[in-house]
Amino acid sequence: MKLALALLLAAASARANPLDASEAAWRAKGYSVKDRTSGENAGLKATAALYAPGGEGGDRLEVHVVVKDRAFLGYTHPSSVDRLEFDPSPAGRFADIFHDGSITLAYRSTRVSIRATDLNVLRWRRFKIERVAVFPEGRFIRMPEGPVVASRELPLGRYLSMGCEDFGTISRTAFKTNLSAPRNGGFVDVSSKYPEYYRSEIARKEKVIATLKKDLQNNAGEYLGIAISTYYDFAAVGSAKEGWSRLREFFKLPALAPASAKTCMASMEKELRAQLNVPSSWP
Repeated sequence: MKLALALLLAAASARANPLDASEAAWRAKGYSVKDRTSGENAGLKATAALYAPGGEGGDRLEVHVVVKDRAFLGYTHPSSVDRLEFDPSPAGRFADIFHDGSITLAYRSTRVSIRATDLNVLRWRRFKIERVAVFPEGRFIRMPEGPVVASRELPLGRYLSMGCEDFGTISRTAFKTNLSAPRNGGFVDVSSKYPEYYRSEIARKEKVIATLKKDLQNNAGEYLGIAISTYYDFAAVGSAKEGWSRLREFFKLPALAPASAKTCMASMEKELRAQLNVPSSWP
């Protein structure tokens, strides 16, 4: 009798879960819970659930605000083809980063077809959940003043193609790094406040460039992209001219190289100078 009563009470408790209906609906479509996290704020509870498909297709995200025995859907990820995961930083488990009475949740969305990942930041306050920022290739890093997002944009395009008759290459690594800090319910650019971060990035990338240069024939695209990225780092610390001088080394050829190859590289350098808006007065 006691066992039967316990089972009835457990069943009643399960039926009382306000999120059961949503989970059952996804299960009926062939999805299962991939991950879940919950948080509390101002007497309310919010639960975020990631659902993975049983076959092909993208993950789904739903964030509900729970009040007593009712769950109110507050947010869904806008794409149905992305792979989703909660950010591994503390911000991926409901965190107070704005210190204004709101709570944030960060998750990553990956477009598998082009291998691109965005960091999405949600802000929850009472019954309002909004996506306040999307950072390409974003990740939280810890600075003395608090959490900052380092993100990478591609000002010259995802696939930078350069070349001429004698040479051509495609780069996917010509990224510019930005630093953003949470302020007033959103984010502001604080790149200029952290020159030491960019100097460490320059040192790291120059080591990579030195390695790639040993086999430039097979690594030209990656070398060019990282060299451009290093230029952006120099610009961030107010040394763009020095960065351009370093970048020009990519276009240098041995003195015995054919004249046609030198002409080709000079043409590419001129094209890149224009794309980066490098002053004509710089050598």
